[in-house]
Amino acid sequence: MYKSIFTLLMICAFSFLTMAQSEMRTNVSTFDVIPLNKNGNYNGLDQKGGFWNGHFYYRNSYDTAWKSWSGIAVSNNSDTMINSYTNEYSSITGGGINGTKNYALCYLAGKIIPEKTTKLTGFYVTNTTYTYRTIKEGSAFSKKFGGVTGNDKDWYLLKIESYSGGVKSDSLRFYLADFQSDDNAKDYILNKWTWVDLENFKASDSLVLSFESSDAGAFGINTPTYVAIDDVNAKDPFKFSYVFKPFNFNHPDFFKNGGVWNGQSDTSGGFLLDGLYFENSFNTQWNSWSGWAVSKSKDTSKVGFEAQYTAIPSKSLNNYDSGYAVSYGRSVIRMPYNKDGWLVWLNLNYTNSTYPFKSMKNGDAFSKKFGGITGNDKDYLKFYIIGYDANNKVVDTIGNEEYEKLMLADFRNEPKYIQNKWVQTTQMFHDKIVRMEFQLESTDNGTFGMNTPGYFCLGDFRFMIETLEKTETKKMEIYPNPSSTFINTDIQSPKSFEIIDMTGRQFMLMESPQSNKIDISQLPQGIYYLKVKANEKVYSSRFVKL
Repeated sequence: MYKSIFTLLMICAFSFLTMAQSEMRTNVSTFDVIPLNKNGNYNGLDQKGGFWNGHFYYRNSYDTAWKSWSGIAVSNNSDTMINSYTNEYSSITGGGINGTKNYALCYLAGKIIPEKTTKLTGFYVTNTTYTYRTIKEGSAFSKKFGGVTGNDKDWYLLKIESYSGGVKSDSLRFYLADFQSDDNAKDYILNKWTWVDLENFKASDSLVLSFESSDAGAFGINTPTYVAIDDVNAKDPFKFSYVFKPFNFNHPDFFKNGGVWNGQSDTSGGFLLDGLYFENSFNTQWNSWSGWAVSKSKDTSKVGFEAQYTAIPSKSLNNYDSGYAVSYGRSVIRMPYNKDGWLVWLNLNYTNSTYPFKSMKNGDAFSKKFGGITGNDKDYLKFYIIGYDANNKVVDTIGNEEYEKLMLADFRNEPKYIQNKWVQTTQMFHDKIVRMEFQLESTDNGTFGMNTPGYFCLGDFRFMIETLEKTETKKMEIYPNPSSTFINTDIQSPKSFEIIDMTGRQFMLMESPQSNKIDISQLPQGIYYLKVKANEKVYSSRFVKL
């Protein structure tokens, strides 16, 4: 399996000119750029009647007399325990999908209006903490689902109706809790983000959300009528290709308004590119952006802030009219949603933006000339790629070990350089991740952080997500590492060893080894991956042969 995957990796890595145009969309609502109040929510208190996000308008109504709201709100609250109206703004997952903070909430009924008639793909839903806990535990106003015996045929659902020209065109009922089965083991209350597929809906100009429940009384539904929503009009996660994919930034939608897309045209919060979501934040007050932008600029004559969108190589990555991504500040790429995360392989092409290149080369009013006056200062600029798991914890960092440094400038040793060409590198996360963050580090820092302009450029890249033979993948220790003769693992009673280099070529396959010690003396110098099978699990880690 690995050999065929890496063969594909090697073939794809050099097939830039033959790849198909990527699917790109900015009309996805992630709610990540919606400003929240000090309590971590937006509930319509501003009396605007709603808000825009990702080319969709979300209706909202706030009653100042009762200090209550209905419709669509946004929150980042994370309490998963309190069963009370005071905890109405929390999702049972403790946040949005893939470890993001913001998500939307619908209360009583909600309406979503596309900027133009749109055929929606779907969205993610889960229960709020208040609703989930009430269904599970009961309250003074609502019953515990299943009743005393657990046999009551209770249910709670979200009703979704689409309209076109005022006429209902499609409808769907999606169960948020279902106790109707004769087998109580099949009873459930939704407590994870789940995709609602609207593929069969026709194009519409509005979407109306409402609720139905088996627990109803004289005044309507007793069950708290809330649901949490995220990533409206994203890509169906079940249709994402889980094999190695080529990505590029040539889609014409990026360049409708010139040679740069920086989020200003839609302030949507990012763009969806073949299932990967690239986060962007555009500040309309300051006319500034952070995260990811996309550019086709080839003019390297500018200096300073005006040069932020131009890669320093005078030619594009492959000597043709291609776009590339520009990273500024903290830049995030989110995987397709998967509660367990993905094992990710990357084949990246990166270089400097013209702005930091000239700043490091010549110095400016804010940043030092790298090397200093004598040229001997040990300056550098590099970036890391940090992987987060489904629990929003850092599980791996690419670029933190000497043999995998992602360097944009390095004056520590000879030859000293500031990168002015496209650099290709292949990297792997050892543990499953749901998102990756790109962060820069420089030796030139001040009171407010990094003085070196915080930009770099990302060209065409290849991306693969894998589950490794459907077995649990663990990280293992390899020692000594680096080594020139032997390596050992901390895995006892291994069933097999496999060693593969960065291009996918298999160098060693050893079945039923007698110990956990491996002779690597005949390997050429370089970086390798060791995969070990033991105890019905698969273990993987990198090592360096000196």
